[in-house]
Amino acid sequence: MYQIIVGLLCCCIFTSQAQDIDVIAFEYPPYLTQYSADQGEAVVLLQRAFAYSALNTNVKFVNSTTAQKQLNSNNWCLSFLPPKTPSALHLQVILADKTIPLMLFRLAEPHVFIGNELKDKVIAHLPISLEDRKIRSFVDAEAKLQLVETIEQGLSLLLEQKVDYVYGDQQGINFAANKLNFPAMLLQDSAMVFYQFPMAVWLNAQCKNAEVIKSHLTEKKYQIKSF
Repeated sequence: MYQIIVGLLCCCIFTSQAQDIDVIAFEYPPYLTQYSADQGEAVVLLQRAFAYSALNTNVKFVNSTTAQKQLNSNNWCLSFLPPKTPSALHLQVILADKTIPLMLFRLAEPHVFIGNELKDKVIAHLPISLEDRKIRSFVDAEAKLQLVETIEQGLSLLLEQKVDYVYGDQQGINFAANKLNFPAMLLQDSAMVFYQFPMAVWLNAQCKNAEVIKSHLTEKKYQIKSF
């Protein structure tokens, strides 16, 4: 009985000392989604990173415009959306060895889709890829960019032939196609993989809890990249 009471007291003390950390997130199923009980694979990895710590992550889903305003104001601590221009004040925490290969997707055609046919093409892409160098190279190749909030929105535009390609990954495309009740086999991915997007979260070094967060993640052997 004594051990149970002591255990409960320790639990209460730990809970009372817990610090809530807001995390900026956006809709990108199956990795991030407010419509799933576990909120997606990336959130599961984040919660695993802070398990048994005095830090409690509070994931808040917002649209890309709201997210960028928060990131620009520096009034944030953790974010799945990368800052527009990462600097020495921004740290990237790698949550898993897994990376997400990003490709172009189009409506299937008989011939091979390399992915270098870009001139005058309209490409739907997510805000997460804004700082992807390949996105900038698309513009250099005279393609036009169409920002969308979700892969599902981008795929809808593709089916309506309002864009030529969607820039994304196979899992995200499959999830969106399933929601739209469209056979994924009628979509064709490019032979070229343009970028390997890491499973990661961004830490703002100016956040009041930044040092506590960094110390905890370092202790748990997470890779932290600086810019």
